[in-house]
Amino acid sequence: MGLKSQIEKAIAKTCIKIIKEPLIYFSEADVQQLLTENLRAIPALKRLYPTSVNKGKGSKARFATSLIHREYGGGLGRRIDIVIFREEDVKGIKDVNLTRNKEYLDPEYAFELGTEKTKDTENHLIKDLEKLENVKNTGYLIHFFKDTTQARSGTLSRVKTEQKIERAFKSAFEYKREEGNNKVKMLAILLRTYRDQVRMRGKCEIFNGEKWVKRNINKDAELRDAILSQLR
Repeated sequence: MGLKSQIEKAIAKTCIKIIKEPLIYFSEADVQQLLTENLRAIPALKRLYPTSVNKGKGSKARFATSLIHREYGGGLGRRIDIVIFREEDVKGIKDVNLTRNKEYLDPEYAFELGTEKTKDTENHLIKDLEKLENVKNTGYLIHFFKDTTQARSGTLSRVKTEQKIERAFKSAFEYKREEGNNKVKMLAILLRTYRDQVRMRGKCEIFNGEKWVKRNINKDAELRDAILSQLR
């Protein structure tokens, strides 16, 4: 299995865990950590790789680093949530700030994440897409939105909540889907945490590029297929 396939398997594993247990994340930082842990389980991302920073005067030994990093520089004062470098690019690192000729490396893969705590989803998406512009292989833009309202269907409160979700989350992805870089894969997941029902279909909705499809949170294979289809 190639690295890209292993990365997307790690993304799917992370998303399924969050879909089934949405309370395991409180903020974007939690999602970032969960995804990083699964990415670091990939054999190629467990190892350290040599840089061009020597260990001392006259030494031929070189310091090493990981291919994967969090909050890496994206230029213009920006930070990218998670990056993965090529081994050959890591060899060109010449200082402790992980830059080459004082320039940040362009990542092979990069990830930008978001949650319902994002105040302006559309603006967040625009900025995320900008940070992923220089990715060499693939960028992944992954957002979760947790419906935290307990109002029942048919109530005024529920109607207002659905309007808010449409305005604050759904419409942003529906609008931005046509503007994405073809190297950037967008994944949006709506979690219906409080929905009081026996059947688990509808406790999760995944945007397939055209519409929001209800998914059964207890069917891992169905969830995995829906997620991976958005990453290919």
